Amino acid sequence: MLVDGEAPDPRTAALTALLSASGALPVLRPPLAWSGEVSRRAKELEKGNWGAEAVSAAVTRTAAGIAAATAAVTAAAVVTTVT
Repeated sequence: MLVDGEAPDPRTAALTALLSASGALPVLRPPLAWSGEVSRRAKELEKGNWGAEAVSAAVTRTAAGIAAATAAVTAAAVVTTVT
């Protein structure tokens, strides 16, 4: 469907969109014949699926939270070490 451009059924489109939004699509096994066209098609499905948008937003929020927590722990470690 991603490689040959066929129209997916709703379930396949939703699953593909969620995998694309989460960043897991490129690590599937067996590997896809990954190309710009496959990536573009996956992003089209992602944008057309409300669930994928929610997953993408959640992944972004989680990554930002991890980065903030890492920065706070690093700052605390530096302050503790210096004093």
